[in-house]
Amino acid sequence: MYGVDPNLFMNGVLAAVLATGALVLVATVLAAWLGCRGRAMSYLYMFTALFVTFGAVVGVLGFRGRGSDARPWHLFLDMKYQAKYTSQGQSRYFADGRSSRLPVEGTVPFDGTDYAADAGRHAAPNPDFLKADPRYYTGVANAAAKGPDGAPAKPAWVTTETSVALRFKPHGHWFGVRVVPPTIPPEKSVEPRLRDRWVGARVWPVKQSAAVTVRSTKLNETYWVNHLPPTAVERAGGWEALLKRGQAQFDRHCAVCHGASGRGGGGELAYGIVGAYGLSVPPANVVAPEIQAQPDGQLFGTVTNGKGAMPGYGHQVRDVLDRWAIVAYVRELQFAYGSPAVK
Repeated sequence: MYGVDPNLFMNGVLAAVLATGALVLVATVLAAWLGCRGRAMSYLYMFTALFVTFGAVVGVLGFRGRGSDARPWHLFLDMKYQAKYTSQGQSRYFADGRSSRLPVEGTVPFDGTDYAADAGRHAAPNPDFLKADPRYYTGVANAAAKGPDGAPAKPAWVTTETSVALRFKPHGHWFGVRVVPPTIPPEKSVEPRLRDRWVGARVWPVKQSAAVTVRSTKLNETYWVNHLPPTAVERAGGWEALLKRGQAQFDRHCAVCHGASGRGGGGELAYGIVGAYGLSVPPANVVAPEIQAQPDGQLFGTVTNGKGAMPGYGHQVRDVLDRWAIVAYVRELQFAYGSPAVK
């Protein structure tokens, strides 16, 4: 039954009924012409009237499945004509003209059944529904960290200085700090020893206490996440599995433009099919110094939302873990290519 076209089947039934009606009409005309009388003629007249009425209805409404640009007839109005606002519809009631309202600020999404996917109930909260970790799901560390132009603030190296007072002893344990007085010639040089272990620093001994300034430099995290979230490594089952997953996703979605080496380019210098055939602007070189200097969260944002002529691949690489895996594999390509000094 499932292999039969329902429109074709019903049209065949209608054709059979109309053919039967035509035969009844012919029989009625012949009987009347021959002068037949009695109960048989009454039945013929009745069936002829029914079939003629049925044929008139089919002639007006048409056969089943026939296409038409005219508005369909609705004898009984169903729910699609009820007084309601459709999704993304217009409303003159609200000042912004939108029928769909934004949720109240601070509202937490419902973390129950995924009705859209028909996944059923979950015994425990599912973080994938809430996307409660913005660092993992968006690559953003601080959404408020933006520059004067409204663009995400770039990470910057921050240097802190701490003054430490040290007292050196002519005899005993020497601290592993290299202090070279610029004006006082050293009395002697020794190999310092810390906790009975020799260390590879040279300490010029002084007979009085000295103040030493200790400088520490670190990369300040601003808008984007500096490093790949540990959640991605845990979900992938370790770095090796994450990199293999990233290579598979990169070869599937990225290599056609950027090439297997990630060096992009166009024309004779192209490493991907798109650039070689001039199908678009030359794809970016993902192992270039300026790309290496970008934080991992920014690379994740580019894969998800796109940048410049590159479209976003968030709809195509739907699994967040796969996008982080691509970022990890891009870092591996950059390491293999070499890490030139980036100012």
